[in-house]
Amino acid sequence: MSDFLSPAPLWRRLLAAVYDSLLLVGLWMAALLVEMLVRDALGAERHWAVLRAYLFTVGLVFFVWFWTHGGQTLGMRAWRLQLLAGDDRPPSWLQAGARYAVMLAVWGMVLTPPLARLPHLRELPHAGPTSLACAALSALALLAMLADGRRRAPQDWVSGTRVVTLPKAGRSATGPS
Repeated sequence: MSDFLSPAPLWRRLLAAVYDSLLLVGLWMAALLVEMLVRDALGAERHWAVLRAYLFTVGLVFFVWFWTHGGQTLGMRAWRLQLLAGDDRPPSWLQAGARYAVMLAVWGMVLTPPLARLPHLRELPHAGPTSLACAALSALALLAMLADGRRRAPQDWVSGTRVVTLPKAGRSATGPS
């Protein structure tokens, strides 16, 4: 079956990522509300490292659950994309967890140059060189993805997965009848 599924184009992946990021921001807002209520009820101070780990875990559970149960997040479903492991099945928990961690690093690298232009970050001593290095690494990752016949991104290489485009409903994977 995998021979008939084409690699997902970059534009579809980006649109699915926008959709999923909106869902993730909503989850993070709900998680922050829970954190605030619990912290206030206990009279505890906020620990930023714990909060970051908590939000990382919320995102991890969101993506890993969807990727291991059908290979699709809601954004991927909307754009007819599916994540497959090497055996054409949804990835394992370990593969999905590795993919999530690398995906966050890649998005952090991609978003660093525009964020470094914000007034309060632009003044930091290493903002310029860091921004330039992240832009260069992002460009190299994009070129490598476009050169790869299966259009795999760094998170796919590390996790042993790939993203494919599913056929439209009513069609088989081989095309129209």
